Amino acid sequence: MIIRHSANRQPAMALIVLCVGLFASSCATRPPASEPTALPEVQTAVRPDGSVRGDTSDEAVARLWASAEEARRAGQAAVALELLYDALELDPQNALLWSRAAELQLDNLEAALAENYASKSNSFAGENNNLLYRNWLIIEHARNMRGDLLGVRSAHKKVQQYQYQ
Repeated sequence: MIIRHSANRQPAMALIVLCVGLFASSCATRPPASEPTALPEVQTAVRPDGSVRGDTSDEAVARLWASAEEARRAGQAAVALELLYDALELDPQNALLWSRAAELQLDNLEAALAENYASKSNSFAGENNNLLYRNWLIIEHARNMRGDLLGVRSAHKKVQQYQYQ
């Protein structure tokens, strides 16, 4: 293998110095926060009609959720997503909010975002098998939209795993 050196190595050196500086700054320790804030607890349930209900103690999140659902039913997916994003800023570990955002992204034919959001929801869903089932259905459909046949197969196995629990 032949490696050729350019005559002007200053831009490359500047890039290396910048990368080293960024890496070093990311390793720096920060003083601990005075007191961590507790995130509101969210309870979710799947209704007989297949819709999902979420209970939260955070009134602002509940209002944003209700407004997002109203916008979704009115066919205003973009408005619904913006409201969900606002709610996620308040409660970033809310599995139900991530799942609904995934569903809306799937409706918008944004398969990669849908899969990403459903996976994020799974990371916060704990043992909520109904929500895990819904999320794996979203992931399976998103992978199918992208033509990822092996991914569809593995997602389908997860769907079956959670379907009857």
